[in-house]
Amino acid sequence: MKEKVGNFRVEPPGLFCSRGEHPKMGKLKMRIRPRDITINIGKESPIPECPIPGERWKEVKHDNTVTWLAFRNDPINSKEFKYVFKAASSSLKGQSDKENGCLWYGACAIALAVAWDTAPT
Repeated sequence: MKEKVGNFRVEPPGLFCSRGEHPKMGKLKMRIRPRDITINIGKESPIPECPIPGERWKEVKHDNTVTWLAFRNDPINSKEFKYVFKAASSSLKGQSDKENGCLWYGACAIALAVAWDTAPT
């Protein structure tokens, strides 16, 4: 079953600009690489191939108690995380695990892998 993924894009590297005053304004945002990303897929799902040769995912989890598909640390505030969830239009969005079984699919992780910026640093 294929499902749409929500917020899978990552910000490009560059200077951090915020709305209003922010103590970290002007800080350099580094490029997010596959080695920064933890993905969550079903146990039977194949691990998606990393889109950048020679790189690998930070971690691959098989946790059916969460609804996120992937996460990474925020490049500006390392104590915060950015999560990837299913799209609001997903047929499973808002339904319980018991009704649907798993809330993650290898196809979603593959879509994430293809969508990430693969330009060399």
